[in-house]
Amino acid sequence: MNPRVTFAVLSDLHAAPKSSDPKGTEVKLYSDGDSFGKHDNPLSSLYELISREPLSADFVVCPGDMTNRADGGALKYVWEQLHNLRAKLNAQQVIATVGNHDVDSRCHDVGTIPREALMRLIPRFPIPVDTHADHFWAHGYFLTTIGMVRFLVLNSSWLHEHRDELERGSVTNYTLEKLRQDLEMHPVAAFNVAVCHHHPHVHSDLDLGGDIMLNGQKFLDVLSADAAWLVIHGHKHHPKIELAQGEFQQPIVLACGSFSGKLEGANATVSRNYFHMVHAEKFGQDAELRGVVESWNWVSGLGWERYGNANATFPSRLGFGFGGSIQELVRKVASSMGAHQLKRWEEIVTLQPDLAHLTPRKLNALCTELQVRHGIVIARDETGLPSELGVRSTC
Repeated sequence: MNPRVTFAVLSDLHAAPKSSDPKGTEVKLYSDGDSFGKHDNPLSSLYELISREPLSADFVVCPGDMTNRADGGALKYVWEQLHNLRAKLNAQQVIATVGNHDVDSRCHDVGTIPREALMRLIPRFPIPVDTHADHFWAHGYFLTTIGMVRFLVLNSSWLHEHRDELERGSVTNYTLEKLRQDLEMHPVAAFNVAVCHHHPHVHSDLDLGGDIMLNGQKFLDVLSADAAWLVIHGHKHHPKIELAQGEFQQPIVLACGSFSGKLEGANATVSRNYFHMVHAEKFGQDAELRGVVESWNWVSGLGWERYGNANATFPSRLGFGFGGSIQELVRKVASSMGAHQLKRWEEIVTLQPDLAHLTPRKLNALCTELQVRHGIVIARDETGLPSELGVRSTC
């Protein structure tokens, strides 16, 4: 049996009190709302989804921007709700980090430091282990291993207390040097997961990547020199999964989109609000890091729904981690069809498990190759996800 672990992921909640949004256009999750019916907001809908599916996870991951514009009351509310979610999912721990909206960078409250509201949270933020929390605030990150997972939690908003650094995230040279040393001392685990808020490499879609994390590529290089890492980040309200730049052991980078934040510009025509269940596993004889991401989007009045291929670049079920030859996989799929004219997608995946670990672009390339070279067409269900494979008639 391959080792497996599941992460429930929600980022960029941007919760705030109603008084901060008099027109009702800025916030979807009110921290002081007087109505919390099952579909009144994304969070109450999530509890309904967990009961309906039902869902469970090993960890709850939140890559920052819990609140909007550093509202202290909303910050406390979300932190409590994340731990409530942990209990409902039977998860071991909440793994969270700081977003730029969680830091009072402009010091609205006289006599406080920008991170003070975060440091006052109970249980302690970002993790209720004093040595790890102290390390996070002192050095910009912490490392810990819980069960099969080694977590690296990075504070990419560490410099947001300096007004010249408010427009993007960063990882300092000091942090990189210390992190490199700590990774050498900290044993590699079955799974290695880094959580940060800002995007560490260019997020090219829709020209959203201009504010890339300072030293982001250096950060990814440090990770790739250590082990196979999954990097989970927020900030960009546009979901995406891809392999980082590099020549060896490139990290898999998951951009989460936003759980309940505002969508603006061209992104509003593409993205929705998202909740993810990331199922990671060590696959095959070489114990490669692979997995499947299941996602739902939130519809006001209806709740969280599987949206199929409505977002073609980030469907509601996608894979990651397959680094082999698409052409070879095409030949294997064609061979698995044998004399059958029709087979269900699930049957083929059972015979060729690599199919489950294809990113959307790789899956599209495979579909094209199957049709062109072997006359095999992949039919899709009403949501747009693969459902059957059929051999095209030559008559």
